[in-house]
Amino acid sequence: MLHFYIFSLARLKSLALIGLFAMATGVSNGLSAQSKPATSKGNPDILMGESLKNGPSSATLAGDSKKDSSAVLNGPVILATDTVFSVQEKLMGHTSSTESLAISPDGKWLATGAWDRRILLYSIDTLGMFKLVKTFTGHNGAVTCLTFDAASTLLASGSKDFSLRVVNILDGSLVFQTMDHRDAITAVEFEATGKFVMSASMDGTIRLYDIANPTNNQKPRLYTYGKPVNDLITAPNGKTFFVANNGNNDVESIDFTGKVYQIFAGNHTMPVNCLGLSNNKQMMVTGGNDKSVVIWDIATSKPIRTLLGHTWKVNSVAFTKDDQYLVSTGNDGEIRVWDVNTGACVSVQKNLISTAKEAKFTPNNKLMIVAGKMSAQGATFGAIVYRTPPIWTKAKPAPVKPAPVKSATPARSRK
Repeated sequence: MLHFYIFSLARLKSLALIGLFAMATGVSNGLSAQSKPATSKGNPDILMGESLKNGPSSATLAGDSKKDSSAVLNGPVILATDTVFSVQEKLMGHTSSTESLAISPDGKWLATGAWDRRILLYSIDTLGMFKLVKTFTGHNGAVTCLTFDAASTLLASGSKDFSLRVVNILDGSLVFQTMDHRDAITAVEFEATGKFVMSASMDGTIRLYDIANPTNNQKPRLYTYGKPVNDLITAPNGKTFFVANNGNNDVESIDFTGKVYQIFAGNHTMPVNCLGLSNNKQMMVTGGNDKSVVIWDIATSKPIRTLLGHTWKVNSVAFTKDDQYLVSTGNDGEIRVWDVNTGACVSVQKNLISTAKEAKFTPNNKLMIVAGKMSAQGATFGAIVYRTPPIWTKAKPAPVKPAPVKSATPARSRK
């Protein structure tokens, strides 16, 4: 009996040790897979947090939005297939550094602008192949910003020469142009109908133009913001706009009367350089000169998550069409892709561009296009086209529909 008791006790200890080893191995493996894009423990490239599906937590809204990955062990596992961005091609049409790009809402057109004062228009076919179809000239300075209208037929561009131009991409005609600004234009926006275009400038003014009836612009709608405008996007309500300025570290939602409706503050420690709006209109992302990227809850004006990793100022931020990921570019030449729900940096692209100016995803999520100053490319300049991870666009099996159930018809009683 004594021998049996000793044997049982030894066996229980052995099983307990095996269980503890299995638990430790499982946690270690989970953390390793989750942290593949990172380089070391505690690296701020991976920042985990609560899922956005359940909304921001009280701790996050209280300002505790910066989290170190080494302190979080239980997060969703990021597989290798989620992180592989392969270079498809390099669009080498410009003769100087590329400064801006835009992708049309229908995903059929790409426009790039550069210091060579030209705008190149590429068509994108159903296989994701690019063809240069038009070259637009007319600016006398670097093309700093580009945007398409909702119908994907008009292209607006702003320049360091203070000029705003709108062209019809189908026939190449000039629709509208003006040089009312007194400093570089930093943002251009179409309103929903495409009849009006808004521009913002480092001269501290925001202007609205009627491009359908230019004669209405004898008295242009002008708002003197008073601080150099770094970026501007239309708010979800379509009546106000978010403004990032070079005078403080905040983002304000204002209208043309100057009335302030919201302030997004308390997170960036240097001026905000760029803005992005989620497609569900619930989140805004900001990139700052302080090297940080912040995701905000628009309804509450509170930060949801702060993403760290860039080593120089952030130049652009943009969501994917499904709002599951976002991309940020920096003066450090890095293109960082983030998982919006967890805050994890799932991919870092570098070495091909020394200064990454702007990046966007195509509407189908299959491609990511980056404009900037290329490294070791001689006298050729343009944009880099990356293919996104296959898992992003993998077709999901169609749900199996149950066979229709025939309703039983009660038998008629015989008379």
